Amino acid sequence: MDLTVSIAKKVLADVISKTKKSIEREGTFLKELMDDQATLAHIGKLEADSEPLPVGCPYGSYDEWRDQIEKEIKTGDNSINRISVEKAELMALEYFVANAPDEA
Repeated sequence: MDLTVSIAKKVLADVISKTKKSIEREGTFLKELMDDQATLAHIGKLEADSEPLPVGCPYGSYDEWRDQIEKEIKTGDNSINRISVEKAELMALEYFVANAPDEA
């Protein structure tokens, strides 16, 4: 079966829907990123003040805790960057669906 423009548009409609849902999570990622950055700053302050790890802290050291938060920040940054790409892809997909001529 050959892929026609009409069939491609129908397939892309699902892709557009999924992409929009993914983009909607941007706010959540931004909030998590802000929380992680605040946690990293707090860890730095505790360590600079020579405070012991908080009671019940599951991390064995400030280094371990900081490493984990830095990984989470990197993951959050990657998610935000991926959403930026998805926004551009969405524009291209919507443009194609709106402007590609259907077969005669």
